[in-house]
Amino acid sequence: MLLISIILQLLSGFFLGWYYIPEPGLVIELREEMFNDTRFGSEVFYMHVRGVDTIFVLSYMHILKKIYLKNYISAESDGWILGGYAFFWFHYIVALGISLSATHLSDLTLTIIANIYWSVFNNIYKTYYIIFTNKHLNIDQMTRLMVLHYFTPWYYLYLVQLHVMFCHESWDSDSGESIYEDKSGSYISWFYDAFLKEIQDAWYWTLFVFVYFWLHHFNGSTVNYFFFERWNISELDEIRFYGVAPHWYFRPLMGLLVISPTHYEGLMWMALFFVLLTFLPIIYNWYNVYNKHVPTIPMQNSLIQTFAFIIFMMSLYCSASMLPCGRYYYEPEGGYVGNPWVKFSYQYIYLYMAWFVHHLDLVDHYIFQFFQTFVRKCLKLYKKNIKIAKNTVSKFINFSNINKSYYGLVFNNKNYDLNLKKK
Repeated sequence: MLLISIILQLLSGFFLGWYYIPEPGLVIELREEMFNDTRFGSEVFYMHVRGVDTIFVLSYMHILKKIYLKNYISAESDGWILGGYAFFWFHYIVALGISLSATHLSDLTLTIIANIYWSVFNNIYKTYYIIFTNKHLNIDQMTRLMVLHYFTPWYYLYLVQLHVMFCHESWDSDSGESIYEDKSGSYISWFYDAFLKEIQDAWYWTLFVFVYFWLHHFNGSTVNYFFFERWNISELDEIRFYGVAPHWYFRPLMGLLVISPTHYEGLMWMALFFVLLTFLPIIYNWYNVYNKHVPTIPMQNSLIQTFAFIIFMMSLYCSASMLPCGRYYYEPEGGYVGNPWVKFSYQYIYLYMAWFVHHLDLVDHYIFQFFQTFVRKCLKLYKKNIKIAKNTVSKFINFSNINKSYYGLVFNNKNYDLNLKKK
C-alpha cells in the first residue's frame, strides 16, 4: 500500500506541475482557476495533499511493523539504512511542497528550513542565499523550490527502489521465511509477488475504510480531513511558541526545537532520531558482539518486549499530538515547564531506540534464566523438605502404632488378670 501511495503521489505531482506558476500572489488564484477549468483538477490536487498524510501514516506503520518483527536483525543492513535515509528525504520533500503551497504555513516552514540549513554552516555569512534567497517567499525563491521539489521525488523513488531490492527480494521476510524465486521466467518474480501483495492489501484497507465511514457517517459531507489540520492556527501567549503550528508529522521535530534549551541542541536531537532509526541494525550488532549465543525472542512471544513496544508507540503518538496544545517549553530560569508526559515521551523514544530495543533479548534471556533457576531451586528445596516431612510423619505413625500395641497388650493383661481372679 505504501508503494502504491508513493506512485500515486508522484503521478499527481507530475500533473500539478503543469499548472503551477511560482508567483506567491497568484498560486491560490491559479489553483482555483485550475479547479474550475480542468477536469478532475480538484480531485488530483486534494489527492496530492492528502497523499502526504497517507504516506506518513503508512511509513510509520511500516517502520513500527518492522521494528516489532525485528527485521533489523534478519534483513539486509544496507536496505534498512536506505529505508531510513529515504524516510528522512521524504521529510525534506514535504517541507519543499508546503513552502510551494503559498498558505499560512509556507513562509513559516521556509524560514525554519532556511535557519536549520544556515545553522549547519555555523551561520557563516549568507550561505543560505543559494537556495533560500532572503528566507521568505518570492518569485526567485519559489522557482528554486519548484525545481527542487520536482526532481527530488525521483531520487526518493530511486531510494525506495533500492530499499525494496535489498530488503524485500525475499518478500516473506516478515515471517522469517524465504520464498522460492522462479528463475525460469524473464520477469522478476519477487517484484511481481510484491506488487500483487500491495494491491491486495490496498484493496482490503479500502474496503475497511469505506465500511467504517459508511457506518459512522451517513451524510457524505461530514467526512472531512480536518483531523490532520487540528491546531494549525492557535493563539498562544507563552514564549518560545509559534503562532502557527506545523502539520502533525512535523510536530515532533518542532517540539524538539521548542523544548530544547538551545537551538543547536534541538538540531542535535532531530538528527539523532534519524541516525538511530537509520543505523538500527549496525547499533544492534555493535551492542551484541559478545551476545551471539542469546537467541532472538519474537516480541509477540514476550510480554516484556510487547509492553516496551506499546509504550514506544504511545510516546510517538504523544510527541506528535501534544504540541503546541501541550504548552510545554523551556524557560532559561524556570527550566522545563508544562506537561511532563511530553518530556517523558521524548526521553523514552530515544532510550528505546538507543538501548532498550537492542538489549530486550538479553534482559528477557536473563530474566528467564533467573526464574528457571529460581523454580528449579524451589522444586529441589520442596523435594528435600517433602522427603524430610514424609520421614517425620512415618516415624510419628510408627510411634503411634507401637504405643497402641503396647496399650492393647497392657489392657489385655489386665483383662487376663481379672479373669484369673474370677476363677
